[in-house]
Amino acid sequence: MSPPNPRSHPAWFGAVMGTGALALSLAYQAEIWQWEWLTTAALVTLGLASLLGVVLLPRYLNRLRDRAELAAELRDPGHGAQLATLPAGLLVLAVAWGRLGPEIVPTAVSLWIDGVLLVVGAGLSLALGLAWSSSIIRTQPGLGGINGGWLIPPVMNLLVPLALLPIIAANPAQSTLLIVVAFVFYGLGLTLFLLVMPLVVARLALHEPIPAAMAPSLWIPLAPAGILGFALLRLLQTAAASDFPGITSATPGVVISAMGVGFGLWWGALATLEILRMRRVGRVPRHPGWWGFVFPVAAMTLSISGIGATTEVWLVKILGLLATVGVLAIWLYAAVVTTLIELRARSAR
Repeated sequence: MSPPNPRSHPAWFGAVMGTGALALSLAYQAEIWQWEWLTTAALVTLGLASLLGVVLLPRYLNRLRDRAELAAELRDPGHGAQLATLPAGLLVLAVAWGRLGPEIVPTAVSLWIDGVLLVVGAGLSLALGLAWSSSIIRTQPGLGGINGGWLIPPVMNLLVPLALLPIIAANPAQSTLLIVVAFVFYGLGLTLFLLVMPLVVARLALHEPIPAAMAPSLWIPLAPAGILGFALLRLLQTAAASDFPGITSATPGVVISAMGVGFGLWWGALATLEILRMRRVGRVPRHPGWWGFVFPVAAMTLSISGIGATTEVWLVKILGLLATVGVLAIWLYAAVVTTLIELRARSAR
């Protein structure tokens, strides 16, 4: 099943994910290098991500008008998982508002924004994840239906701990319970990643090459690889500061982050080689799914930045800065591509 037109593509909320992650990347670089102008850039980017969320949300709510069509879209192995960009985008906004909100609104307001987006995003992630998984089990698409987009649902759950961090810090009396909840979602996301990633590898190794239109999905494994380490690092730091029983160091978070970065860099090289092969064979179609190039790179960038900020290793901090420049370049490219798609779709109406 294919969306009837580009405006109804299920991956549009990837623009919110990518833009919100860019804001976070800029914010962490501003903190590391003490550059106030980067904080301003991060706030502007957060505003843009929030605006995109408001503008794009109706495209997903309209799907509720036809439940049968929505069920069919969920069953589609190529597009069903991409609907998870909606809750994932809301959770990225929750993380970004929790991190940057106090710069522009009172802290209490930013926490409420974070909390509302967190509750809605986490609720949708659980409901949509179960609905999509159930649909795929009944459909049984085989190896040919598997693609990197299947890793978007695991990423949804890994974002919940990051969104909880400011709320944990602001509510010390409930910090132990909130940290436990954060680890519950972290464990869910980690387990799903470990279950789905071998299927993606098997698809690439044992089946014919994926269609050129699915090229962006090759980069999506970088997202959980990056968020796994970064979320654990930040969660352990928060737990240690909150005197959570048995947690006194964030060292395991640094180790997992470094391991995730190593895998992400290797996978990114493999994905790039495969996409170059596709381009030699023929044109890679442009569509809103190209936002799938942005968030995964931003996730890896956040993990590198987290390692640099924690270890104070100068080379790692430089790599984080260079990676942030790379995220900005990829974001600009995806923004231009999808803006042209949107304008053409409007003119064709």
